[in-house]
Amino acid sequence: MIFAKRKKQNSLGIDIGTKVIRAVEISENKGQITLENYGEVNLDVACKQFFRSFDRKNLNPAVNNISIAIAGIIEETGIKTKKVVFSLPDFATFFTTFELPPMSKKEIANAIGFEARKYIPLPLSELVLDWQLMNKESLKENNKVLVMAVPKIIVEQYKTIAEQSGLELTALEAEAMALKRAVIKENDPPTCLLEMGFQSTNINIIDNGFMKMSSSFDMAGKDLTYSLSQTLNIPAGEAEVKKKEEGLTDSGDTKLSHILTPILSIISERTRTVIRNFEEKEGKKVEKVILAGGTSLLPGLVDYLTKNLNQDESRTLVVEIAEPFKNIIYPKVLEKKMREINPNYAIALGEALRKFE
Repeated sequence: MIFAKRKKQNSLGIDIGTKVIRAVEISENKGQITLENYGEVNLDVACKQFFRSFDRKNLNPAVNNISIAIAGIIEETGIKTKKVVFSLPDFATFFTTFELPPMSKKEIANAIGFEARKYIPLPLSELVLDWQLMNKESLKENNKVLVMAVPKIIVEQYKTIAEQSGLELTALEAEAMALKRAVIKENDPPTCLLEMGFQSTNINIIDNGFMKMSSSFDMAGKDLTYSLSQTLNIPAGEAEVKKKEEGLTDSGDTKLSHILTPILSIISERTRTVIRNFEEKEGKKVEKVILAGGTSLLPGLVDYLTKNLNQDESRTLVVEIAEPFKNIIYPKVLEKKMREINPNYAIALGEALRKFE
């Protein structure tokens, strides 16, 4: 749908997930961001099978399938912007952190490649490296650096996707970085971003605007759906619907919580571990957990995580669903849909916002 036809400085972000591809086009005028277009393709419907946007064996992007899906979104929504930022799924990105001696930012850039060889178990000739400081640049103290490495073959595949979709790829960015940009404000206290997608769950700790810890593991919405499908002996599509409608509320004919909680308990335990590691290392308390991704809308999940993440704690962690569009202008007709749009389109919005940083 097209919300405005005026000529503005627009930006396009596309979140390429394993189950859904989402696009957000925004415009900026005098510091105010406006939602111009948004849309998605559900790959269950488009491809009739899960994981068709990524190869089942190596999870590399399925170039033709993704290109067709993106072209369809652009045609359906009327998106005009040609320059795009794509998200990189965290399972396709290698993260590592290390410290460098006091030096200037230019010197840090020169030292990254040499130091990264000690931490990255792949030849650097096969990788594209990106990095950012985890603290303010210092000539007196050690500099903490977050390095992201992506195989060159995957970068080339994303360039091909953009070309086949009629777009110009201006940047590739890890999902975690886009999510941080979309939901974290400058003066926020230490916050845990818990992004629960279909393929994987990503846990990131943000402090003072910097990513301090990052963890990703292959357990998320697909495992909940599979567990329901196997336990209840129903098709995956039917299990997906029951998951979204009933979740942990036990409001339907079949109580699902006893099927779902074993998986969720693993996710909550891993989240507690990452939070605990950050607090022990940094001497600070995480005060909030922000949920994003499609699985974050599972009925009853906020209450479940609030209870489970606050075990044996001297303070209460606040758990809430992301609201990245809170300060974005959008048509009033979307007000009722914002509960769903906010966590699902957070990454795509974060990619689009990159241009206006």
